[in-house]
Amino acid sequence: MVLRVLIVEDDPNMRFILRRALEEIPEVEVVGEAVNGTEAVNLTAQLEPHAIFMDVELPEKDGIEASREILDIIPDVFLVYATGHLEYMPVAFEVYAFDYLVKPYKIDRLIATTIKIQQLVEQRENRIPRIDKAPISRGIQNKVALRIERNVSLMDTNKIIFISREKRKTIIYTDDRQTITVNESLDTLESRITNDNFMRTHRSYIINLDKVVEIQPWSRSNYLVIFGALKKAAYITEEKYKELQKKLNLN
Repeated sequence: MVLRVLIVEDDPNMRFILRRALEEIPEVEVVGEAVNGTEAVNLTAQLEPHAIFMDVELPEKDGIEASREILDIIPDVFLVYATGHLEYMPVAFEVYAFDYLVKPYKIDRLIATTIKIQQLVEQRENRIPRIDKAPISRGIQNKVALRIERNVSLMDTNKIIFISREKRKTIIYTDDRQTITVNESLDTLESRITNDNFMRTHRSYIINLDKVVEIQPWSRSNYLVIFGALKKAAYITEEKYKELQKKLNLN
């Protein structure tokens, strides 16, 4: 598979170096270049890249602010910061950066990071669901009110596999393989779903623990959450994974 990469960098020389290095890697396509944070957000929505290599200090909107908006469009995009400012590293990983390259970075490190992302994207997209494991069952069922256009619907929460924020919309994935778009934020739905089945695992995901069959190590700050026969996966942060381990008495 071809890895689709967006470059976000206001320095034309650095853009040239990044593009040249990335295009030397087999099965990597640079699909676009942005020179500021606003353009990065817009191009993300248009091009839907797998990975974004981004500077932090950018005109109009900095890389951190742009990343938060980008994750509201594509929550599973791989964010790699390539910057000359080491001090932004802690906040970069708070917005789920996959890697942080400090200029002048080594091309070998850039290549290694890109190849790792290629492997993870291929693993995610070609993953064969494992359905031989028992779900994490907690035995709680309820209903949640949803605003769908002008209507209010009551939905059985035991039908929900997970809820995500994608392309600036809130999407509910159900166990009958439907996707439902609702006019609600994740924060609003989180406040309405009060039973213990559900957990906010990431800024872009709420999952039904009753549907989880496996959790796999993924990146430096995230784990991949597998839902049996559903090919779509969710993410859980390192901090939230520790909370879940306590709930499951895994400590």
